[in-house]
Amino acid sequence: MTAPNIHWTPLLRTLCEELTRDGSNHTLLLYGSRAAGTADKDSDYDIAAFGARDSTGRDTRIIDGAFLDVFLYPESTLVQRGPEWLKLRGSVVLLQRGQEADRFLQGLDSVFTQGPPPLLADEISARTTWAWKMAVRMERGDAEGHYRRAWLLTALLEDYFALRKQWFEGPKKALQWLQAHDPETAQALQTALRPDASHASIRQAVARVAGPAPNAGGDPCP
Repeated sequence: MTAPNIHWTPLLRTLCEELTRDGSNHTLLLYGSRAAGTADKDSDYDIAAFGARDSTGRDTRIIDGAFLDVFLYPESTLVQRGPEWLKLRGSVVLLQRGQEADRFLQGLDSVFTQGPPPLLADEISARTTWAWKMAVRMERGDAEGHYRRAWLLTALLEDYFALRKQWFEGPKKALQWLQAHDPETAQALQTALRPDASHASIRQAVARVAGPAPNAGGDPCP
């Protein structure tokens, strides 16, 4: 193993032994909060295992109250560099064959640095208009309205980054980034995400993310 600085819990050691016992996996990456050092008692064990297989598998057991989320990838994945693999950026290498994992992670850093492709103008317009449309429809007060409210709140966090040509790295990192770099929007979203949030507070969050309502004029993406 090549990760002396992480917290080697008994379960993590057991998982690594299990994943390498029969030789089917030669490279193991720990990612998520346990790799970042921000894990709490409810955090998953997020592991990517690479070996000689034709398709992707998944292990999502619960062991002693701990949630596992182990992806079993074909070893050919280690030469890929698409944005779909950015969730593994910042992984801790638990085990690797040669320097394959190091090169893979360096490639992901390069993809991240380049940033996502910018949205086309019509896509920007579609996303901002959609957000305000959902803000109207959530006020129906029926099951569909409640569903659209939840849908809108989920999309707002992702769209904040897409509209600003930045990668969305999941809710935890996204909210931490907002708190550090755009605290006003972070506060607006925090208020809107409360279970008892008013429609007015959700509309304020929409305005922070998507700009003023289309019929109000102004730049749709401040």
